[in-house]
Amino acid sequence: YNCVAEAYNPVHPQVLQAAGILIECLVHKGDLYDAERFAQVTLDSLKDPANGIDQQSEAVAVGYFNLGNVIEEQKGDLVRAEMLARESLRIRAQLHGIDHHHTGESIGLLAGILRKQGNLGVEVKELFERSLAIYIKDEGSDGVNTSIGNTNLGHFHQELAVTCSFAEERKEHLRLSKSYYTGALRINTKIFGLA
Repeated sequence: YNCVAEAYNPVHPQVLQAAGILIECLVHKGDLYDAERFAQVTLDSLKDPANGIDQQSEAVAVGYFNLGNVIEEQKGDLVRAEMLARESLRIRAQLHGIDHHHTGESIGLLAGILRKQGNLGVEVKELFERSLAIYIKDEGSDGVNTSIGNTNLGHFHQELAVTCSFAEERKEHLRLSKSYYTGALRINTKIFGLA
């Protein structure tokens, strides 16, 4: 990141690509403080009028997505994370359409944030199902993101089962949860050879 940042301006495509990789690495490493700091600096650079970036571009959508994702990962200000995810989704849906892979990423992020806020309603279910449908369309039934989509729906139905008052309703959500988790396990076993 430092090499390309010194060679180019902060919104040059190579700098943005390096920033995205760095943010992702920091999240996986668990260094969420620095991940948020880099994500915020990147988004601020993208939004700075002096840099002349189209505010309805994929680059700006990625900036909103990355910052929203980091905030969700650290279980920070989920209201702010929701706003960032919704803005990323709005831009991507306008740019690419509702069935595009990038749009599906933003849909999945928004659904995850809403779930972490305790929202287990119809909107969240539909968002998770929509993102899974997009991943299946793009990657097929054995794609990595398809596995993630299955896992997300498994978590959703598992959490919903806990809130159910009626045993039959609880059983149905647990059955759905198991089905989605089984799908994710099948994919992961096929891709990664897990036993």
